[in-house]
Amino acid sequence: METLELTGIVKRFGEVTVLDGLSVSIPLTGLTFIVGKSGSGKSVLCRLAVGLLKPDAGEVSLLGRRVDVMPERQLSALRAKVPYLVQGPALLDWLTLEANVALAAKGLPDDGRIERAIERMGLAALRDRYPPQVGPGIRKRAAIARALVLEPVCLLLDEPTTGLDQVAANQVNEALEAVRDAGLGAMVVSHDYAALQRLADRVVEVRQGVIGYQGQKAGFLEGPK
Repeated sequence: METLELTGIVKRFGEVTVLDGLSVSIPLTGLTFIVGKSGSGKSVLCRLAVGLLKPDAGEVSLLGRRVDVMPERQLSALRAKVPYLVQGPALLDWLTLEANVALAAKGLPDDGRIERAIERMGLAALRDRYPPQVGPGIRKRAAIARALVLEPVCLLLDEPTTGLDQVAANQVNEALEAVRDAGLGAMVVSHDYAALQRLADRVVEVRQGVIGYQGQKAGFLEGPK
């Protein structure tokens, strides 16, 4: 099984230690929710996973390869297998949703991957719209579709429903269900407890710089908070 492995991770920003000897193994299957209080290091963990940050100590391995010592050229190829989606959709307003999705296909085989991604995210009827013409939930779905064009192993999403109203949040959560139904994995950094209850297969809680909980959703929901 493909995994993300972090071993003895220490990460500091100035005099502040965010991660303090954190170790965790996360399967890249199903939906894993990464939770914790603000500033606990959830997003830092994800950036470490794909080499956007380097640890001050410890080792990071993704898909069986050491990320923390990998040169940038190899990291780019690895990030195509585990794309990292930031909070904002990062779409180009002057391109249609379909054209935004197609940006990820540059240099890749013309094998229908763009159409498959659009269909999976339920965007077929909206493909000719521009980002300012649709709501934030649809824009996020287009960003996920763009990542799916890469045919990744797993997605890494940082607070995908933060700042969205309930309708838009539901659109994003339905997109995550579609990702799982397509046989892909996703690691989701989230404060959305309702989404966790609905979607999560497993939960990783970051607490005071280490792992406070790791396991199935049921154990997290039943345990002390």
